Amino acid sequence: MNIEFYRLLSYNKLSKRIESENFMKKIMILTAERTGNGHKSAANALEKKLNNINYETMQLDCFTMMGKLGTLLENSYLPITTKFPLLYYIPFLLTQIFPDAMHFLVYMRIRKKLKKEIKEYKPDVIISVHSMFTKSISYLLKREKINIPFYITVIDLVRPPRVWFDKNADAIFVPTENVKENYIKKGVDERKIFVSGFPIREDIKKRKTPKKIKDKVNILLVNPSVHLNKNVQYIKEVSKIKNVSISVICGRDTKLYETLINKQMERKISEDVKIYSYINNMNDFLENAHIILTKAGPNMILEAVQSATPVVITGHIKGQENWNYKYVIKNKYGLKCENPRKIYQRLNKFINSSELSECLKNVLNTEYDNGTEFIVNYLKDNK
Repeated sequence: MNIEFYRLLSYNKLSKRIESENFMKKIMILTAERTGNGHKSAANALEKKLNNINYETMQLDCFTMMGKLGTLLENSYLPITTKFPLLYYIPFLLTQIFPDAMHFLVYMRIRKKLKKEIKEYKPDVIISVHSMFTKSISYLLKREKINIPFYITVIDLVRPPRVWFDKNADAIFVPTENVKENYIKKGVDERKIFVSGFPIREDIKKRKTPKKIKDKVNILLVNPSVHLNKNVQYIKEVSKIKNVSISVICGRDTKLYETLINKQMERKISEDVKIYSYINNMNDFLENAHIILTKAGPNMILEAVQSATPVVITGHIKGQENWNYKYVIKNKYGLKCENPRKIYQRLNKFINSSELSECLKNVLNTEYDNGTEFIVNYLKDNK
C-alpha cells in the first residue's frame, strides 16, 4: 500500500510538472499578409519556432478585421508604395503627427471581430509584429478587461515610426540597441524593453567564416528600389561591372518581373542576368551571394547580415524605412547608394578595393541578428 501511495504521489508530481511546462500553449500573432515582407517574415519565423516546441499558434491578419477599409489599405500598399510613393507618404506623416487618432480609428474598426477571435481562440499571449496593431490592441484589452499578456515585436532598426510606441504593452522586443535607446528617451519603461534582434527564418544560418570569392562576384538584387524605372537602371548599370554574376529577385512585384523579362527579350538587359519572380529558397540565394543590393527593408537587411552578405542600400519606402540604412553604415556592413547613375562607379570601387573583403568579415560580428530564439525563450520563462 505504501508503494502504491508513493507511486501515486510521484505521478501527481510528474503531472503537475508537465502541466506547468506546457501551460502556455496558444500564441496569437497579429500581422499583415500584404503590407511589406517584414511583418509576415517575422510572424512566420516566430510561428515555426513556437510550433517546433509544441506551442499552438494562430496568425491573424488584422487588416481583414477592419472590413472593406482594411482590405483596401492592405491591397493598395504595394501598388501605392511602388507607383505613387508620395500618396503613401502623406497619410504616413499624418499617423506620425496624430498616432493616437490612428490607433483609435483602428480600435473602432477591429474591436468586435478581434474580441470575438480572442474569445474563441483563448490565447495565452498576444504578440503583434505590426505597428498599426500596438496601442489599439492594448487599449482594447484594457477596455474590455481581457487579462492576456500583450507583447510587441518592433521590426525597424534605428528610429521606428511613432505608431510603434505603446507604453502599455507588457513587453517590447526591439532589434537593436539604437531602438531601445530611442524608446527610453520617449518614456517607455526600460524594464519592458528587450533587445532581441529581428525574428529570422531558421533556414538562414549564421556563418562563422567569411565567404570566399573564386571566379566571379555574385551580386543579388532584391527589389533595389520602389521605383520601376530605377530598378531597371540599377540592373543595367551593375551589368557593366566585369567578372560579376547577377541574380534579380522580384518577389510579389509582378509588374517588375514582367518588365525585366520583356526588356531582356528586347536585349535591353543582358541575357546573363538571371531573373526570378517569387521564390521559396531565399536562403540558397543569400548563401551564394557576395553582395546584396536592396531597399532598406529591415528583414532583408538582417537576413543578409545573418548569412554574412554585405549590403548595399539602394532605396527605401519614404517615411517607413528612412533610417534603417544607418544600421548598415554604423556597423560597416556595407554602403548606401540610392542613385542608379552612380551605382556602377561606387559598386565597382567597392568590389575592386579592400572594402568588400572588410565587409565580408564585419558581417560575421553581429550580436543581435535573429530574435526568434530570444523571444521564444522569454515566452517559456514567463508563463
